[in-house]
Amino acid sequence: MLNEADKNEILQRIEKLTPQSQPLWGSMNVAQMLAHCANGAKMPTGDIKTTPAPFPFTLLGRLIKSKVLAEGPLRKNSPTAKELKIVDTKDFETEKANFITAVKKLSEGAIKADKHPFFGKMTAQEWGRINYKHNDHHLSQFGV
Repeated sequence: MLNEADKNEILQRIEKLTPQSQPLWGSMNVAQMLAHCANGAKMPTGDIKTTPAPFPFTLLGRLIKSKVLAEGPLRKNSPTAKELKIVDTKDFETEKANFITAVKKLSEGAIKADKHPFFGKMTAQEWGRINYKHNDHHLSQFGV
C-alpha cells in the first residue's frame, strides 16, 4: 500500500463496489466491509488504537507473521481485532469515502504505530504489506 500502483489498484477496485454488492463469503455486508477495511488502514496511521491480543495469541502472531506476510491470499474467516469488528448498520457512501481517505493517508506513509495487536512489532513496509493483503482479501470477498 506504500506505492502508487498498489494504492491506485485498491482505489479502482473500491470504485467498482455498489450498495448492492454481495459477499462471496462471510457475514459483513458491503458497507460494513468498507468500514472494517477503513479501520484496518487507520491502525498503522494511529487513527484507530487497538489493544494487544491476550497471551498466547500474541506469541502465535509473532510465530506466523512471516507466513501471513508472504505471497498468497489471507485465509477466509480469520479472526480480527475487536476494534475492527463491525456489526452495526453503516452507510455505503460514507464508508466508501472513509475507506478511500484512509487508503490515501496510509499510502502517503503516515505510519505512526509500531505494533500490530496480533503480530507485534511492525515496520512501515510490513504495515503496507498486511494492509494491501487485507484490502485485497475483502475486495475479493465482494468480487472486485
